[in-house]
Amino acid sequence: MIVSYFRLALRHLLKNRLYTTINIVGLAIGLTIYLFGMLLVEYEHNHDHMFTNRGSIYTVGSVFAPTAGRNVVQYPNVRLAYGPLFKAEISQLEQVVRAVHKVRLISVADQHYYQGIRFVDSGFTQLFDFTYLYGGKSAIDTVDKVIITASRAKAWFGRIDVIGETITLEHKHPLRIGAVIADVAADSHFNSTFFPDYTLDVIAPLRALAKFEHFDMSGEWQSLNPLDLTYILLDKNHDETWLQTKINEVVNRHAPVDEYKHITALKVRPLIEANTHVWEALGFPVYDVIKLFATLVLVIVCINYTNLATVQSFSRGKEVGLRKAFGAQRSQLLAQFLFESILLVSFAMMLALGGIELLIPFYNSLTGKALVLSYIDTVPWLILTTVLVGLLAGSYPAYAITRLTPIDSLRNFTLQGGIGGNFYHFMVMVQFSIAFFMLSMVMTIYFQNIKVVAMAEVFPKSDMVLLDRINTTEVKLKRQELRQALLDLPGVEAVVFSSSVPLAQGDDIRKVSPIKTDESAAVDINWVSVDDNFIATYEINLIAGFGFNLSLHSVNNQTESTRVIINQLAAKKLGFSPDGRAIGQSFYSIKEGQKYTIIGLMSDQYFFGVHTKIQPTLFEIKPEEYRVASIKISEENFEHTVGEIKKVWTKIIKDYPVSLQLLDDVFNFFYSILRGINQILALFAVVALSLALIGLFALTAFMTERRSKEIGLHKVMGASLQQIVVLLIWQLSKPVIWSLIFALPLAYVASNIYLDFFPERIEFVFPIIILAGATGVFSAWFIIAIHAIHIATMTPICSLRQKS
Repeated sequence: MIVSYFRLALRHLLKNRLYTTINIVGLAIGLTIYLFGMLLVEYEHNHDHMFTNRGSIYTVGSVFAPTAGRNVVQYPNVRLAYGPLFKAEISQLEQVVRAVHKVRLISVADQHYYQGIRFVDSGFTQLFDFTYLYGGKSAIDTVDKVIITASRAKAWFGRIDVIGETITLEHKHPLRIGAVIADVAADSHFNSTFFPDYTLDVIAPLRALAKFEHFDMSGEWQSLNPLDLTYILLDKNHDETWLQTKINEVVNRHAPVDEYKHITALKVRPLIEANTHVWEALGFPVYDVIKLFATLVLVIVCINYTNLATVQSFSRGKEVGLRKAFGAQRSQLLAQFLFESILLVSFAMMLALGGIELLIPFYNSLTGKALVLSYIDTVPWLILTTVLVGLLAGSYPAYAITRLTPIDSLRNFTLQGGIGGNFYHFMVMVQFSIAFFMLSMVMTIYFQNIKVVAMAEVFPKSDMVLLDRINTTEVKLKRQELRQALLDLPGVEAVVFSSSVPLAQGDDIRKVSPIKTDESAAVDINWVSVDDNFIATYEINLIAGFGFNLSLHSVNNQTESTRVIINQLAAKKLGFSPDGRAIGQSFYSIKEGQKYTIIGLMSDQYFFGVHTKIQPTLFEIKPEEYRVASIKISEENFEHTVGEIKKVWTKIIKDYPVSLQLLDDVFNFFYSILRGINQILALFAVVALSLALIGLFALTAFMTERRSKEIGLHKVMGASLQQIVVLLIWQLSKPVIWSLIFALPLAYVASNIYLDFFPERIEFVFPIIILAGATGVFSAWFIIAIHAIHIATMTPICSLRQKS
């Protein structure tokens, strides 16, 4: 019987090549998008498979208070003081290990590199079972040894058997290589991050950091670097809920009194979620949206197939009637039609897998991921998807054609509107509702991205080149020489020093009060150390007072008032008027009691990035805290000037490699996330709308052909070409118009939820959604018009001769 079903199905599919091709191609595209979306989400949620203990390893993160002023909801790490507390007070834990990430200068012979290093507690190499090519787990039991990866060994020494070789940390501290491990796979949380220099390359004992840089092994309560992680290995007798309870108890006993103003809670999460934390921290449910959009694309292609199969069933009434007259049971006919549906979906699935095999390498090369399609793991899912799609998409057409009596089937009752009319109108409405919703969301994100770029343009970011790490001892001694040499270069307009730059998140927050030693009136201010030309170079607008004048500026000391420039928000927080009346007002730091006098008031700008709310900000001159040099370059010969800057650095600063970055890149560090979200969702939306239009194209061709006699009669009765075309467009596009009623309100609500993530949002949301709807409707009208004009231009005699 299966052979007979297969033969009949193949005969029917070959007989109707056009509709078969449209169905298979449409389903293949939809399945490709669906499979790729689901594989992508599964890949991101299934990292660290190479570690045996991954199911029992947890990390602990911090949840920020709304008043913390952070641009993220949470961090993946905690204060470093918590690690020893967890270990001492929760006896059931098998291991507690901290990994502190630092970028340090490494010298190999006469070559120098800035290298990301993980300084780890003892037990790290027992927690993660790396593959050791040379040496073993005990390599970092001594303070002067490190573990490096094979690729790092190859880059530094040209070979991987480098046990015993020496490298130097910060030109001062010799370290020996104790072990070489195989590179950790890309689908590990060690390698999946937006942060630079984070890839696992070098592992050193945390005790080395304590010895060389006076790191406090008991931890501290000030810094909170998102790259520093605290791992916990839990035994099999306890679960995540139990661990969360114990962690909460430790926090309640030991957290400083003012900690809750910044961090409201700690959150335990399994290791396999460490890779996806960045999206949760930003508050974007990216993976859920990808799954939703991928599923909606699949729904659209299923609807396409259902509609086309339904109208195709109009031409199979006589076949069904004859088979019923010869004794075929309805169950047999249902099985036949459903088998045809599953067979067609199977062909589409094979094409989709070919598309996936082409798409995955391109995606991996673009993103650095290691996404793979494992057929052993996915075959059951692929078979289940094929069967379900075939059954769901083919069930209504099979039901509609097989429910008729033999007499109705032989009389072509289906052609008189007995089945399918209302159903296919409803289905067209559903698929265009989905397409309009997706298109509206993509257009909203696109215009909000334009807004974000415009917000950042208040700073001359395209003209700025940054030289980092000017706070090392050698560079400090040659800072002025470096500045003058850079200024002597053609094309260099200005060189200024600072502790931070616009559009980069600041981490120097200090408490100040308008009343000396009065902590009850204390407020948090973001501190930035700048030189006297910084304000002018970055075109920061002063609305009152004046900028820094180095000849008049008093040097910081504890007996004199330090002159500072603050923004309007800082003035409000301190209780001062956010205008010229704030000039001359004084306030005090809580920690040192230093007095500060306001000499300038700047307008509120998004200095710390356009993705976070405006922060209370203070500028002061404090050379010992300068970390970065900003070099303003004229647009002419920009790349050549950048090359000359590197040469100047290399000539003056011989033992430290140049660390150069464009201010545009600082902005793009966050903006690339928004742009990537927009591009992925735009792909889904374009595919969804295109598939809906393809389905409408085929459906319209079938329906206009069926109405050719009616159109011929209209022409005989005197109807003009324009009247016929307008009539057909209106009648066939009714479900498209109705879809707007459902799609646009949903898109409006979803768009506003997305826009709430931004401190400044576009105000014209409704016009954007109307534009998206109009784009879809006009596209549908164009598709319908193609067939309407073709039928309407036929001579009446040809129309009346058409089979109906």
